[in-house]
Order: sequence, then C-alpha cells, then structure tokens
Amino acid sequence: MSALAKAEVREWLFHGADLNNTSLIDDLVHSVCTEFTVSAERRVDLELLFCEVITNSIDHGILGLDSRMKKDPSGFEQFFISRASKLAGLTDGYIKICVEQILPQRIRISVQDSGAGFVFPQDNSDQTPDCLLLAYGRGLLIIRNLCHSMTHIGNGNCIVLEFDTFQS
Repeated sequence: MSALAKAEVREWLFHGADLNNTSLIDDLVHSVCTEFTVSAERRVDLELLFCEVITNSIDHGILGLDSRMKKDPSGFEQFFISRASKLAGLTDGYIKICVEQILPQRIRISVQDSGAGFVFPQDNSDQTPDCLLLAYGRGLLIIRNLCHSMTHIGNGNCIVLEFDTFQS
C-alpha cells in the first residue's frame, strides 16, 4: 500500500498482493475517519461502503468473477473457491482510491480498478429491495443507500460516491 498526500485530497494505491490483505478495509477506514473527521455513527456506514466497493472491484473488476455463480449452494461454494485461488495468485491489477473533502460534512470517494469495466444498468430495475434477500446482486443498492450520490464513469471500472460524514 502506498499513499500520496495532498491538501484536502488523499489517495491510496493497492496492487496485487495488497488486495489479499485482510486488514486493508479496516486500515483504510481508520485513515479516512482520522483524516476527514467521520462521526462515530457514520463510521460503520463508511466501513460497509468500502467493503462493498472494494469487494466489487476485486471480485468483478480484477478477478473477473460473475456473481450469478452464487444462484445455488454449489455455485456459491465454487465462487469462493475460485475467488480464493485467483486472489492467492494475484500479481497484477490495482485499485486506486481517492478521498476528497468537498463540503464541511461531505467527502467524495472515487474507486477505480484495473479491470475491463462493465455496463452500468441505467434503469436499476434489478436493484429493488427484494434483491436484498438474494445471495448476490445487492451491492449497488447498499452503496446507493449509504451515499448522497453514486456515479459510474469511464468504462464502468470507476465509481464516484459522495458520502456525508455526519448523520443528517
């Protein structure tokens, strides 16, 4: 993990082996909460947000896994076996995270991975509250509900989020 500091902007770049670090999200959340003053109430939301976004970047962007494998129990198991195997042998790929203070109580978070990207669904018809009952496919709904705004840019391998650091 390497960090580049700027005025009210902070960047992290995680490469191959860094992405298999089990404390990556905890360390990142700690840094963001310390440097950007995130309330205790919103810290849990920030942790869930980073968990969803980084997991999506690793699983779908870098490793190229398809969540639809999780439709049945055997596919679910195969998904995680494949994930562990690919992650253990990961030597390339990256995730770049940038956090910027844009308002006194709001930060902008951008997460970009080195994956091929994806076509972001425009109508969000598959992102209904019912998808929360499935074993997959609920990440974007969770992310959308934790943030003030969510935008995908580029070829679908970058997400930009605006996150309120204090409860309104």
